[in-house]
Amino acid sequence: MKALKNLFKIMTALAAIAGAVYVIAVYGDKIVAWAKKLLDRCPCFNHNDFEDDFEFDFDEEFSPAVEVPFAPPAEEAPVEETAAEDEVVINEAEPIAEDHDFEG
Repeated sequence: MKALKNLFKIMTALAAIAGAVYVIAVYGDKIVAWAKKLLDRCPCFNHNDFEDDFEFDFDEEFSPAVEVPFAPPAEEAPVEETAAEDEVVINEAEPIAEDHDFEG
């Protein structure tokens, strides 16, 4: 009885998938048109914002509007060297983990 119940669950899932594929195949163009209409009404998404606001002719020679004179790089401030690295302080009261502690 349990096997028959599992078989019905699998058949139901396959039927649902086949139904979804059929609906998308038959009504896909109508679904896409409906979605586009919804997006056009949405104030947060305006597909007209993505159009190019400028035109650039690649045949024209490029000339910058403002010439930037060459400036040598600024000198960097010297880095102060630390006398010694931070030393690790080990507290004798704390337990120390060893490699055999992590073996399974």
